[in-house]
Amino acid sequence: MVLYCEICGARIEGAAYRVRVDRAEVIACPRCARRYGRLVGSVSPKSQNRQSVPKRVRPRRRRPEVYEEVVEDFAERIREARERMGLSRDVLAAMVGEKVSTIRRIEDGTLMPPIPLARKLERVLKIKLVELVEEGGYEYEEPSESFELTLGDIVEIKEG
Repeated sequence: MVLYCEICGARIEGAAYRVRVDRAEVIACPRCARRYGRLVGSVSPKSQNRQSVPKRVRPRRRRPEVYEEVVEDFAERIREARERMGLSRDVLAAMVGEKVSTIRRIEDGTLMPPIPLARKLERVLKIKLVELVEEGGYEYEEPSESFELTLGDIVEIKEG
């Protein structure tokens, strides 16, 4: 059975070691075992009950997802529409049933309105704030080549 280092992903030729990195026990090559972990024991390929390395998966297109999203320039649109209609923030807040501070934060761009509030603002100000967004997604098929995600791919290991 072939073993791969769970830290760097290299194929382990010869001795493999079980090391403790923080609170996790991983199988490592001699180089990573010396560098990153505290030795717990050695591992022989025959005693290892793991199967071969999982294979890389290929993405396959799937039906795109459609959802509603508030437009990027919502703050400018709301402020311009409110001023064009001659409304103060107090009056607009009362019309949509929100606090004045909420309207101020939305117009400043520090708060994105949730979809229901954006719909209310659209009705009152007669502007377009919500648009449909189509996002393509991916499904995965059976793998064709070997690949294993390793600890070293995900985290930055600090020495010492």
